[in-house]
Amino acid sequence: MSDTIVKCKAVFFDIDGTFYDHVTNQILPSSIQAVKELKEKGYKVALCSGRPLRMAKELPLFENISWDGFVGSAGNVVYDENLNILVKKGFADEELQNIFSIAKEKDIACYVNGEDVYLTKDDEEAKKVLKQFHVEIPKEIREYKTGDQVEMISMFKGYDYDYSAFLKVKDLRLQKSSGVIMDIVKDGVNKVHGIDALMEYWGLKEHGYIAFGDSMNDKEMLEHANIGIAMENGDEALFSYADHVCGPSHKDSIYQMLKKMHVL
Repeated sequence: MSDTIVKCKAVFFDIDGTFYDHVTNQILPSSIQAVKELKEKGYKVALCSGRPLRMAKELPLFENISWDGFVGSAGNVVYDENLNILVKKGFADEELQNIFSIAKEKDIACYVNGEDVYLTKDDEEAKKVLKQFHVEIPKEIREYKTGDQVEMISMFKGYDYDYSAFLKVKDLRLQKSSGVIMDIVKDGVNKVHGIDALMEYWGLKEHGYIAFGDSMNDKEMLEHANIGIAMENGDEALFSYADHVCGPSHKDSIYQMLKKMHVL
């Protein structure tokens, strides 16, 4: 493992259930200390989340923490250290029209995040899940309008619900997130694409990285990482894609794992 660690020049953290703990509703002081020590040792450190930047800013992630970049919307939008956009991908109007037409037919509330943030219908379950993850409930309840710029679409019917109708829309896929949320994403876009963009921006394209995650939207990230680490509190289906499983997010697991690997 030591040779693999030496090749790593960056560390990426998922947010919900990884860097931010929803049991204690905080970022553990030890995780903040880990970021500080990583940067002192010359590592680039970034967040890589299914959350768009606007949602990420609803948590205290940017208070007293200096990130070297941010990958948002599961790879759709990538930001530099000053939160300037490096890469932005989105849905075509025709795709969005098809998505929201299906959602309306199935009576599904969509949480839409982009230029505007809104719910497509007033739905108590959607509000409950958003509240659970400390996301501000959108004041705007409305249908999609042609021309809306959309980064992320999330649904809250649970994993047992049959979402297959959305797969009829070409070049889209469904992605599980945070144990209860189903996101609609562009086929071929995932967190690795955002990470690759940052690694190239940092001049570290030939180097490796360490990644921490807890949900199935972290699968590609952990597979692609030189060292992929799943959180114990995460989706057990993710564990087989990780090199290691550390402790849960409500304990000092991130710091202790980095110490155990002699990264800190």
